[in-house]
Amino acid sequence: MLLPLLAALALAQAPPSPREAGIAALAAGDATGAEELLTAAVAADARDTRAWWELGWAHWAQDDFAAAVTAWRKVEALDARWPDVSEWLTKAQARAALNDGPPVQGEVPMAPGPGRLTLAAAGDTMMGSDLRKGPRGLAPGEGVGLFAGLEPVFRDADVAFLNLEGPLADGLPNQKCGPNSTSCYAFRTPTRYVAALADLGLDLASLANNHAMDLGPAGMDSSIATLDAAGIAHAGRYGDIATIERGGLRIAMVAAHSGGCCPNVNRPAEISQLVAQADRDADIVIFSFHGGAEGAQHRHVPGRTEVAWGERRGDVKALARAAVDAGADVVLGHGPHVLRAMEVYRGRLIAYSLGNFCGYRQFGTRGGLGGTSLVLQVELADNGVLTGATVVPAALDSEGAPRPDPDGRAIDQLNALSAADFPETGVRVDPDGRVRW
Repeated sequence: MLLPLLAALALAQAPPSPREAGIAALAAGDATGAEELLTAAVAADARDTRAWWELGWAHWAQDDFAAAVTAWRKVEALDARWPDVSEWLTKAQARAALNDGPPVQGEVPMAPGPGRLTLAAAGDTMMGSDLRKGPRGLAPGEGVGLFAGLEPVFRDADVAFLNLEGPLADGLPNQKCGPNSTSCYAFRTPTRYVAALADLGLDLASLANNHAMDLGPAGMDSSIATLDAAGIAHAGRYGDIATIERGGLRIAMVAAHSGGCCPNVNRPAEISQLVAQADRDADIVIFSFHGGAEGAQHRHVPGRTEVAWGERRGDVKALARAAVDAGADVVLGHGPHVLRAMEVYRGRLIAYSLGNFCGYRQFGTRGGLGGTSLVLQVELADNGVLTGATVVPAALDSEGAPRPDPDGRAIDQLNALSAADFPETGVRVDPDGRVRW
Protein backbone atom coordinates (compact mmCIF):
# COMPACT_ATOMS: atom_id res chain seq x y z
CA MET A 1 0.00 0.00 0.00
CA LEU A 2 2.89 2.34 0.79
CA LEU A 3 4.61 1.92 -2.60
CA PRO A 4 1.57 2.99 -4.70
CA LEU A 5 1.07 5.96 -2.36
CA LEU A 6 4.72 7.04 -2.78
CA ALA A 7 4.44 6.62 -6.54
CA ALA A 8 1.32 8.81 -6.60
CA LEU A 9 3.08 11.47 -4.50
CA ALA A 10 6.06 11.46 -6.85
CA LEU A 11 3.77 11.81 -9.83
CA ALA A 12 1.91 14.70 -8.19
CA GLN A 13 5.20 16.49 -7.48
CA ALA A 14 6.67 15.89 -10.95
CA PRO A 15 7.53 19.09 -12.83
CA PRO A 16 5.09 20.19 -15.54
CA SER A 17 5.79 19.18 -19.10
CA PRO A 18 7.38 21.77 -21.42
CA ARG A 19 4.01 22.28 -23.07
CA GLU A 20 2.18 22.94 -19.79
CA ALA A 21 5.02 25.11 -18.49
CA GLY A 22 4.96 27.06 -21.76
CA ILE A 23 1.21 27.62 -21.53
CA ALA A 24 1.64 28.84 -17.95
CA ALA A 25 4.45 31.20 -18.99
CA LEU A 26 2.30 32.60 -21.79
CA ALA A 27 -0.59 33.18 -19.39
CA ALA A 28 1.81 35.00 -17.06
CA GLY A 29 2.93 37.31 -19.85
CA ASP A 30 6.36 35.76 -20.41
CA ALA A 31 6.17 35.26 -24.16
CA THR A 32 9.92 34.75 -24.56
CA GLY A 33 10.02 32.01 -21.93
CA ALA A 34 6.87 30.47 -23.40
CA GLU A 35 8.45 30.36 -26.85
CA GLU A 36 11.50 28.51 -25.52
CA LEU A 37 9.41 25.95 -23.62
CA LEU A 38 6.91 25.38 -26.42
CA THR A 39 9.68 25.06 -28.99
CA ALA A 40 11.09 22.28 -26.81
CA ALA A 41 7.64 20.69 -26.65
CA VAL A 42 7.20 20.52 -30.45
CA ALA A 43 10.79 19.31 -30.84
CA ALA A 44 9.94 16.41 -28.53
CA ASP A 45 6.64 15.69 -30.27
CA ALA A 46 6.13 17.26 -33.70
CA ARG A 47 2.48 16.11 -33.67
CA ASP A 48 1.56 17.98 -30.48
CA THR A 49 -1.10 20.23 -32.01
CA ARG A 50 -1.81 22.11 -28.79
CA ALA A 51 1.86 22.95 -28.36
CA TRP A 52 2.06 24.30 -31.94
CA TRP A 53 -1.09 26.37 -31.34
CA GLU A 54 0.30 27.93 -28.18
CA LEU A 55 3.68 28.45 -29.81
CA GLY A 56 1.91 30.53 -32.44
CA TRP A 57 0.52 32.72 -29.66
CA ALA A 58 3.98 33.09 -28.12
CA HIS A 59 5.24 34.39 -31.46
CA TRP A 60 2.18 36.63 -31.89
CA ALA A 61 2.76 38.20 -28.47
CA GLN A 62 6.28 39.15 -29.61
CA ASP A 63 5.08 40.59 -32.94
CA ASP A 64 6.81 37.78 -34.84
CA PHE A 65 3.90 37.19 -37.17
CA ALA A 66 5.83 35.21 -39.77
CA ALA A 67 6.73 32.67 -37.08
CA ALA A 68 3.10 32.60 -35.92
CA VAL A 69 2.09 31.77 -39.51
CA THR A 70 4.54 28.86 -39.55
CA ALA A 71 3.22 27.49 -36.24
CA TRP A 72 -0.44 27.80 -37.19
CA ARG A 73 0.12 26.27 -40.61
CA LYS A 74 1.47 23.26 -38.72
CA VAL A 75 -1.71 23.24 -36.59
CA GLU A 76 -3.84 23.37 -39.73
CA ALA A 77 -1.87 20.51 -41.28
CA LEU A 78 -2.28 18.38 -38.16
CA ASP A 79 -5.94 19.20 -37.55
CA ALA A 80 -7.79 21.36 -40.10
CA ARG A 81 -10.77 21.50 -37.72
CA TRP A 82 -8.78 23.03 -34.86
CA PRO A 83 -11.01 25.83 -33.49
CA ASP A 84 -10.23 29.29 -34.93
CA VAL A 85 -6.98 28.26 -36.62
CA SER A 86 -8.13 29.44 -40.05
CA GLU A 87 -9.19 32.84 -38.69
CA TRP A 88 -5.97 33.51 -36.78
CA LEU A 89 -3.77 32.17 -39.54
CA THR A 90 -5.37 34.69 -41.91
CA LYS A 91 -4.76 37.50 -39.42
CA ALA A 92 -1.15 36.49 -38.86
CA GLN A 93 -0.56 36.36 -42.62
CA ALA A 94 -2.00 39.87 -42.97
CA ARG A 95 0.21 41.18 -40.17
CA ALA A 96 3.28 39.44 -41.58
CA ALA A 97 2.71 41.13 -44.94
CA LEU A 98 3.16 44.58 -43.35
CA ASN A 99 6.72 45.85 -43.10
CA ASP A 100 8.35 47.04 -39.91
CA GLY A 101 9.68 50.56 -39.91
CA PRO A 102 8.60 54.15 -39.44
CA PRO A 103 5.15 55.36 -40.50
CA VAL A 104 4.65 55.93 -44.22
CA GLN A 105 4.92 59.50 -45.48
CA GLY A 106 2.59 59.98 -48.45
CA GLU A 107 1.67 62.94 -50.61
CA VAL A 108 -0.86 65.25 -48.93
CA PRO A 109 -2.35 67.80 -51.35
CA MET A 110 -3.00 71.15 -49.69
CA ALA A 111 -4.90 72.99 -52.45
CA PRO A 112 -8.49 71.81 -52.91
CA GLY A 113 -9.53 70.12 -56.12
CA PRO A 114 -12.68 71.13 -57.99
CA GLY A 115 -15.06 68.30 -56.99
CA ARG A 116 -16.92 67.98 -53.70
CA LEU A 117 -18.01 65.09 -51.45
CA THR A 118 -20.12 65.36 -48.32
CA LEU A 119 -19.85 63.04 -45.32
CA ALA A 120 -22.10 62.64 -42.26
CA ALA A 121 -20.51 60.81 -39.33
CA ALA A 122 -21.50 59.82 -35.81
CA GLY A 123 -19.90 57.73 -33.07
CA ASP A 124 -20.66 54.65 -30.99
CA THR A 125 -23.99 53.17 -32.06
CA MET A 126 -25.73 50.24 -30.40
CA MET A 127 -29.42 49.80 -31.17
CA GLY A 128 -30.22 47.61 -28.18
CA SER A 129 -29.17 44.14 -27.04
CA ASP A 130 -31.17 41.02 -26.21
CA LEU A 131 -28.35 39.52 -24.15
CA ARG A 132 -29.41 39.37 -20.47
CA LYS A 133 -32.29 41.82 -20.87
CA GLY A 134 -34.09 39.89 -23.61
CA PRO A 135 -36.76 41.73 -25.64
CA ARG A 136 -36.90 44.66 -23.20
CA GLY A 137 -33.33 45.50 -24.16
CA LEU A 138 -34.34 46.12 -27.76
CA ALA A 139 -35.74 49.22 -29.40
CA PRO A 140 -39.28 48.82 -30.72
CA GLY A 141 -40.10 48.62 -34.41
CA GLU A 142 -36.80 46.95 -35.31
CA GLY A 143 -35.09 50.24 -34.55
CA VAL A 144 -36.63 52.18 -37.43
CA GLY A 145 -37.27 55.67 -36.10
CA LEU A 146 -34.59 55.29 -33.44
CA PHE A 147 -32.74 58.27 -34.91
CA ALA A 148 -35.81 60.50 -35.23
CA GLY A 149 -35.05 64.07 -36.20
CA LEU A 150 -31.50 63.31 -37.32
CA GLU A 151 -32.18 61.11 -40.35
CA PRO A 152 -32.05 63.95 -42.89
CA VAL A 153 -28.47 64.78 -41.90
CA PHE A 154 -27.38 61.28 -42.94
CA ARG A 155 -29.67 60.88 -45.93
CA ASP A 156 -28.61 64.20 -47.46
CA ALA A 157 -24.89 63.31 -47.35
CA ASP A 158 -23.06 61.54 -50.14
CA VAL A 159 -21.57 59.17 -47.55
CA ALA A 160 -22.93 58.32 -44.08
CA PHE A 161 -20.81 56.65 -41.38
CA LEU A 162 -21.34 55.08 -37.93
CA ASN A 163 -19.28 52.95 -35.57
CA LEU A 164 -21.42 49.83 -35.05
CA GLU A 165 -20.82 49.00 -31.40
CA GLY A 166 -21.68 45.33 -31.12
CA PRO A 167 -22.52 42.49 -33.51
CA LEU A 168 -25.65 41.98 -35.57
CA ALA A 169 -26.58 38.35 -34.91
CA ASP A 170 -29.44 36.05 -34.00
CA GLY A 171 -29.12 33.72 -31.03
CA LEU A 172 -25.34 33.37 -30.96
CA PRO A 173 -24.00 32.90 -27.41
CA ASN A 174 -21.99 35.46 -25.49
CA GLN A 175 -18.27 34.68 -25.91
CA LYS A 176 -17.00 37.49 -23.71
CA CYS A 177 -18.54 37.64 -20.23
CA GLY A 178 -19.00 35.05 -17.53
CA PRO A 179 -22.57 34.15 -16.52
CA ASN A 180 -22.31 35.94 -13.17
CA SER A 181 -20.21 38.93 -14.25
CA THR A 182 -21.42 42.36 -13.13
CA SER A 183 -18.68 44.44 -14.75
CA CYS A 184 -18.44 42.94 -18.24
CA TYR A 185 -20.57 44.22 -21.09
CA ALA A 186 -21.49 42.26 -24.19
CA PHE A 187 -24.05 43.14 -26.85
CA ARG A 188 -26.12 41.30 -29.45
CA THR A 189 -28.48 43.15 -31.76
CA PRO A 190 -30.75 40.95 -33.93
CA THR A 191 -29.98 41.05 -37.63
CA ARG A 192 -33.40 42.49 -38.47
CA TYR A 193 -32.25 45.77 -36.92
CA VAL A 194 -30.12 46.40 -39.98
CA ALA A 195 -33.36 47.84 -41.38
CA ALA A 196 -32.84 50.89 -39.15
CA LEU A 197 -29.37 51.43 -40.62
CA ALA A 198 -30.65 51.03 -44.16
CA ASP A 199 -33.50 53.45 -43.42
CA LEU A 200 -30.91 55.95 -42.19
CA GLY A 201 -29.08 55.72 -45.49
CA LEU A 202 -25.92 54.31 -43.92
CA ASP A 203 -23.05 53.68 -46.35
CA LEU A 204 -20.10 52.80 -44.10
CA ALA A 205 -19.93 50.95 -40.77
CA SER A 206 -16.85 50.38 -38.64
CA LEU A 207 -16.62 46.91 -37.13
CA ALA A 208 -13.30 47.63 -35.42
CA ASN A 209 -14.19 48.09 -31.76
CA ASN A 210 -14.09 46.23 -28.44
CA HIS A 211 -17.63 44.86 -28.83
CA ALA A 212 -17.52 43.61 -32.42
CA MET A 213 -16.24 40.22 -31.19
CA ASP A 214 -18.62 39.85 -28.22
CA LEU A 215 -20.05 36.74 -29.89
CA GLY A 216 -16.73 35.49 -31.23
CA PRO A 217 -15.78 35.05 -34.90
CA ALA A 218 -19.29 33.82 -35.72
CA GLY A 219 -20.70 37.13 -34.51
CA MET A 220 -18.30 39.08 -36.71
CA ASP A 221 -19.22 36.86 -39.66
CA SER A 222 -22.90 37.50 -38.99
CA SER A 223 -22.39 41.28 -38.85
CA ILE A 224 -20.51 41.24 -42.14
CA ALA A 225 -23.09 39.07 -43.89
CA THR A 226 -25.95 41.20 -42.57
CA LEU A 227 -24.37 44.46 -43.70
CA ASP A 228 -23.46 42.95 -47.06
CA ALA A 229 -27.07 41.93 -47.63
CA ALA A 230 -28.19 45.48 -46.84
CA GLY A 231 -25.62 47.04 -49.17
CA ILE A 232 -23.66 48.69 -46.33
CA ALA A 233 -19.87 48.62 -46.69
CA HIS A 234 -17.74 47.85 -43.65
CA ALA A 235 -14.17 47.79 -42.37
CA GLY A 236 -12.79 45.97 -39.37
CA ARG A 237 -10.91 42.71 -39.26
CA TYR A 238 -7.70 42.25 -41.20
CA GLY A 239 -8.26 42.42 -44.93
CA ASP A 240 -11.66 44.09 -44.52
CA ILE A 241 -11.28 47.52 -46.15
CA ALA A 242 -14.51 49.25 -47.15
CA THR A 243 -14.74 50.57 -50.72
CA ILE A 244 -17.61 52.44 -52.30
CA GLU A 245 -18.09 54.87 -55.18
CA ARG A 246 -20.07 58.08 -55.03
CA GLY A 247 -20.33 60.72 -57.74
CA GLY A 248 -17.47 59.20 -59.67
CA LEU A 249 -15.17 59.26 -56.63
CA ARG A 250 -13.70 56.11 -55.12
CA ILE A 251 -13.89 56.11 -51.32
CA ALA A 252 -12.01 53.68 -49.06
CA MET A 253 -12.19 53.25 -45.29
CA VAL A 254 -9.61 51.66 -43.00
CA ALA A 255 -10.70 50.91 -39.42
CA ALA A 256 -8.66 50.02 -36.33
CA HIS A 257 -8.92 49.32 -32.62
CA SER A 258 -6.88 47.68 -29.87
CA GLY A 259 -8.01 44.05 -30.16
CA GLY A 260 -6.47 41.16 -32.04
CA CYS A 261 -9.12 40.96 -34.73
CA CYS A 262 -8.28 44.18 -36.48
CA PRO A 263 -5.55 46.65 -37.43
CA ASN A 264 -4.21 47.89 -34.14
CA VAL A 265 -4.32 51.45 -32.79
CA ASN A 266 -1.05 50.80 -30.95
CA ARG A 267 0.78 50.36 -34.27
CA PRO A 268 0.84 53.68 -36.16
CA ALA A 269 3.32 52.31 -38.71
CA GLU A 270 1.02 49.39 -39.49
CA ILE A 271 -1.96 51.71 -39.86
CA SER A 272 -0.03 54.09 -42.08
CA GLN A 273 0.84 51.23 -44.46
CA LEU A 274 -2.80 50.19 -44.73
CA VAL A 275 -3.88 53.79 -45.32
CA ALA A 276 -1.18 54.28 -47.96
CA GLN A 277 -2.29 51.09 -49.72
CA ALA A 278 -5.90 52.31 -49.74
CA ASP A 279 -4.81 55.73 -50.97
CA ARG A 280 -3.17 54.24 -54.04
CA ASP A 281 -6.53 53.08 -55.38
CA ALA A 282 -9.01 55.56 -53.85
CA ASP A 283 -9.69 59.27 -54.31
CA ILE A 284 -10.81 59.72 -50.69
CA VAL A 285 -9.58 57.70 -47.69
CA ILE A 286 -11.39 57.67 -44.35
CA PHE A 287 -9.63 56.37 -41.27
CA SER A 288 -11.82 55.23 -38.36
CA PHE A 289 -10.28 54.34 -35.00
CA HIS A 290 -11.72 53.05 -31.72
CA GLY A 291 -9.14 54.16 -29.20
CA GLY A 292 -8.32 56.14 -26.09
CA ALA A 293 -9.38 55.72 -22.49
CA GLU A 294 -13.06 55.78 -21.55
CA GLY A 295 -15.32 58.06 -19.55
CA ALA A 296 -15.86 61.63 -18.41
CA GLN A 297 -12.44 61.79 -16.75
CA HIS A 298 -10.82 61.09 -20.14
CA ARG A 299 -12.24 63.89 -22.28
CA HIS A 300 -8.82 65.29 -23.14
CA VAL A 301 -6.33 63.98 -25.71
CA PRO A 302 -3.17 63.45 -23.62
CA GLY A 303 -0.65 62.91 -26.42
CA ARG A 304 0.56 59.59 -25.01
CA THR A 305 -0.55 55.97 -24.94
CA GLU A 306 -3.82 55.58 -23.07
CA VAL A 307 -5.01 52.58 -21.08
CA ALA A 308 -8.56 51.38 -20.42
CA TRP A 309 -9.40 48.28 -18.36
CA GLY A 310 -5.75 47.27 -18.44
CA GLU A 311 -5.54 47.41 -22.25
CA ARG A 312 -3.33 49.78 -24.24
CA ARG A 313 -5.58 51.84 -26.48
CA GLY A 314 -3.14 53.89 -28.45
CA ASP A 315 -1.56 57.32 -28.53
CA VAL A 316 -4.43 58.60 -30.63
CA LYS A 317 -2.80 61.92 -31.51
CA ALA A 318 0.25 60.20 -32.99
CA LEU A 319 -2.00 57.60 -34.64
CA ALA A 320 -4.36 60.10 -36.28
CA ARG A 321 -1.56 62.29 -37.57
CA ALA A 322 0.35 59.29 -38.92
CA ALA A 323 -2.79 58.26 -40.80
CA VAL A 324 -3.08 61.73 -42.35
CA ASP A 325 0.62 61.74 -43.26
CA ALA A 326 0.04 58.44 -45.07
CA GLY A 327 -2.96 59.68 -47.06
CA ALA A 328 -6.08 59.68 -44.86
CA ASP A 329 -8.38 62.57 -45.75
CA VAL A 330 -10.59 62.54 -42.66
CA VAL A 331 -10.08 60.77 -39.31
CA LEU A 332 -13.09 59.68 -37.25
CA GLY A 333 -12.38 58.65 -33.66
CA HIS A 334 -14.70 56.95 -31.18
CA GLY A 335 -14.46 54.75 -28.10
CA PRO A 336 -14.10 57.10 -25.10
CA HIS A 337 -17.94 57.45 -24.97
CA VAL A 338 -17.56 61.22 -24.58
CA LEU A 339 -16.78 63.99 -27.05
CA ARG A 340 -13.17 64.96 -27.60
CA ALA A 341 -11.38 67.76 -29.41
CA MET A 342 -11.20 68.27 -33.15
CA GLU A 343 -8.24 69.67 -35.04
CA VAL A 344 -7.28 70.37 -38.64
CA TYR A 345 -3.89 68.87 -39.44
CA ARG A 346 -2.39 69.31 -42.90
CA GLY A 347 -5.76 70.36 -44.27
CA ARG A 348 -7.53 67.26 -42.88
CA LEU A 349 -10.12 67.14 -40.13
CA ILE A 350 -9.43 64.86 -37.16
CA ALA A 351 -12.30 64.18 -34.75
CA TYR A 352 -10.71 62.49 -31.74
CA SER A 353 -14.00 61.16 -30.38
CA LEU A 354 -17.49 61.54 -31.77
CA GLY A 355 -18.89 60.25 -28.47
CA ASN A 356 -21.95 58.07 -28.00
CA PHE A 357 -24.56 58.30 -30.71
CA CYS A 358 -26.98 55.56 -29.68
CA GLY A 359 -26.97 53.08 -26.81
CA TYR A 360 -30.55 51.98 -26.40
CA ARG A 361 -31.08 50.93 -22.76
CA GLN A 362 -27.37 50.16 -22.47
CA PHE A 363 -25.12 53.24 -22.37
CA GLY A 364 -25.00 55.39 -19.24
CA THR A 365 -25.53 59.12 -19.76
CA ARG A 366 -25.22 60.44 -16.20
CA GLY A 367 -23.82 63.94 -15.87
CA GLY A 368 -24.71 64.84 -19.45
CA LEU A 369 -21.24 63.95 -20.77
CA GLY A 370 -21.92 60.52 -22.25
CA GLY A 371 -25.32 61.81 -23.35
CA THR A 372 -23.95 64.79 -25.27
CA SER A 373 -23.58 63.82 -28.90
CA LEU A 374 -23.44 65.14 -32.44
CA VAL A 375 -23.48 64.36 -36.12
CA LEU A 376 -20.45 65.73 -37.93
CA GLN A 377 -20.98 67.00 -41.47
CA VAL A 378 -17.81 67.26 -43.52
CA GLU A 379 -17.27 68.61 -47.03
CA LEU A 380 -14.15 67.45 -48.85
CA ALA A 381 -12.65 68.42 -52.19
CA ASP A 382 -12.18 65.55 -54.60
CA ASN A 383 -8.53 65.31 -53.52
CA GLY A 384 -9.42 65.08 -49.81
CA VAL A 385 -8.75 68.66 -48.75
CA LEU A 386 -11.22 69.93 -46.11
CA THR A 387 -13.48 72.63 -47.53
CA GLY A 388 -16.17 72.84 -44.85
CA ALA A 389 -17.64 71.22 -41.75
CA THR A 390 -20.69 71.60 -39.52
CA VAL A 391 -21.57 70.20 -36.11
CA VAL A 392 -25.19 69.12 -35.63
CA PRO A 393 -25.67 68.88 -31.83
CA ALA A 394 -27.55 65.88 -30.46
CA ALA A 395 -28.30 64.39 -27.06
CA LEU A 396 -29.25 60.91 -25.91
CA ASP A 397 -32.65 60.68 -24.28
CA SER A 398 -33.48 58.63 -21.19
CA GLU A 399 -33.53 55.43 -23.28
CA GLY A 400 -30.19 56.17 -24.94
CA ALA A 401 -31.67 57.20 -28.30
CA PRO A 402 -30.29 60.30 -30.07
CA ARG A 403 -32.35 63.43 -30.61
CA PRO A 404 -31.51 66.92 -31.90
CA ASP A 405 -30.24 69.12 -29.07
CA PRO A 406 -31.49 72.72 -29.36
CA ASP A 407 -29.23 73.73 -26.46
CA GLY A 408 -26.15 72.90 -28.52
CA ARG A 409 -24.15 71.47 -25.64
CA ALA A 410 -21.83 69.63 -28.01
CA ILE A 411 -20.63 72.95 -29.44
CA ASP A 412 -19.60 74.31 -26.04
CA GLN A 413 -17.78 71.09 -25.18
CA LEU A 414 -15.94 70.95 -28.50
CA ASN A 415 -14.80 74.54 -28.26
CA ALA A 416 -13.45 74.09 -24.73
CA LEU A 417 -11.72 70.79 -25.51
CA SER A 418 -10.26 71.87 -28.85
CA ALA A 419 -8.87 75.11 -27.42
CA ALA A 420 -7.31 73.28 -24.47
CA ASP A 421 -5.82 70.30 -26.31
CA PHE A 422 -4.89 71.89 -29.65
CA PRO A 423 -4.37 75.62 -29.12
CA GLU A 424 -2.76 76.02 -32.55
CA THR A 425 -4.65 73.53 -34.72
CA GLY A 426 -7.95 73.08 -32.87
CA VAL A 427 -11.22 74.04 -34.51
CA ARG A 428 -13.68 76.71 -33.41
CA VAL A 429 -17.40 75.99 -33.74
CA ASP A 430 -19.81 78.89 -34.22
CA PRO A 431 -23.17 78.89 -32.40
CA ASP A 432 -24.85 77.80 -35.65
CA GLY A 433 -22.54 74.74 -35.81
CA ARG A 434 -20.22 75.98 -38.53
CA VAL A 435 -16.65 74.76 -37.98
CA ARG A 436 -13.79 77.23 -38.46
CA TRP A 437 -10.06 76.57 -38.51
